[in-house]
Amino acid sequence: MRWWSVVLAVALGCKQGPPSPAEIADQGWAAHELVVAAGEAQPTCAGAGAAMQRVFAEHRQAFVDAMALDRDKARLEAATTYLEAHADRYADLETRMEALSDRCATEPTVQAAFAQMANP
Repeated sequence: MRWWSVVLAVALGCKQGPPSPAEIADQGWAAHELVVAAGEAQPTCAGAGAAMQRVFAEHRQAFVDAMALDRDKARLEAATTYLEAHADRYADLETRMEALSDRCATEPTVQAAFAQMANP
C-alpha cells in the first residue's frame, strides 16, 4: 500500500505551483492513513501511541493544510468532486481509526495522537 505514496510524492514533486484543493485533501487523507497504519502495526498500545505521534510530527503540515481547506468554503467546494469520488476510502479509514481508538482507549499517547490529528 505504500507504493502509491511514492508515486504520489513523485507526481506532486514534478508539479509546479500550489497544490489544488483535491491534492490537499488527498495529502491529508494520506497523512491520516500513515498515522493510523503506524499505530496498527504496533503490538502494544504504548508502542502504537509513540509510533503515531512520530508519524504525525513528520506529516503535521498535511494535517494543517487539510484543516485550512475545511475552513475555506470555496476551496472545500472545489475539492468536493474528488472527496465524493473517494468516499469509500475515507469510510475505510474512519473504521480503522475507530478500531484503533477502541483497542487503545486507555492509552493516553494514542488518544493524544488522535487529538493532534483533529487539531494540529
